[in-house]
Amino acid sequence: MKKSITSAAIFAAAFFPRAAMAAEDAGAEHGSWLLLMFFAINFALFVYVLVHFAGPALKKFFADRAVTIRTALSRAQSALTEAEDLANKAAARMAALAAELKKVADELEQETAYQVGKVADLAKVTAERIHRDTEMSSSALSEAAKRRVRAQLAESAATIASNLISRDFQSNDQGRLIDGFMDKLGSGDRQ
Repeated sequence: MKKSITSAAIFAAAFFPRAAMAAEDAGAEHGSWLLLMFFAINFALFVYVLVHFAGPALKKFFADRAVTIRTALSRAQSALTEAEDLANKAAARMAALAAELKKVADELEQETAYQVGKVADLAKVTAERIHRDTEMSSSALSEAAKRRVRAQLAESAATIASNLISRDFQSNDQGRLIDGFMDKLGSGDRQ
């Protein structure tokens, strides 16, 4: 039944445009109910045709669009959740890296202080050993020099005494030395 009403309205509008125009002219002068009814029927037919033919397509379009929007919204929400999770993990990792960096810096500082102390102790021990070795070497050199000087002095004194004795010693001096030596032995004087 709806089809027949629709067909009749389309047929009437298509084949009787003069009636519509006449109703329009009459309405401008008097404000006709016929003109109002014609426009109402025409509008109702337009809405019916629009709903009947474009309705399912519009309904499908808006349903598909709603699904697309929901899918995009779901994807965006999951991407946001994933990004927040990654950001939290990155922040935690950065905090862990900062803590590890501080720990490594502290360990490096402690190791450096230990090595510096060890080198300082080694340098102190080495300096003390060098000082001790220097004292021993200088003492040994001094003693060796004193021995050489004494040996040279003794040698020089022996040479001088030998020269003096051979030059100034005579046979009566020998007798006098022997007599003096015997006197000392006899008197008990041991000097």
